[in-house]
Amino acid sequence: MPQEPKDPVPAAAAKPDYTIVKQTKSRWWEVRDPDNELVCLTVYRKGAREVVRRLAS
Repeated sequence: MPQEPKDPVPAAAAKPDYTIVKQTKSRWWEVRDPDNELVCLTVYRKGAREVVRRLAS
């Protein structure tokens, strides 16, 4: 069975995926893109995870 080709860019050089960050002293969760720009705010962490899942696919 042939193996899939490896990514030519090393993992350290690749940009990270979307990140989820909790705002301090707040109930809001931020979803940020690889350039650290705000994509959206959600009240629940589960909602933030769903946004990231949909953006990644």
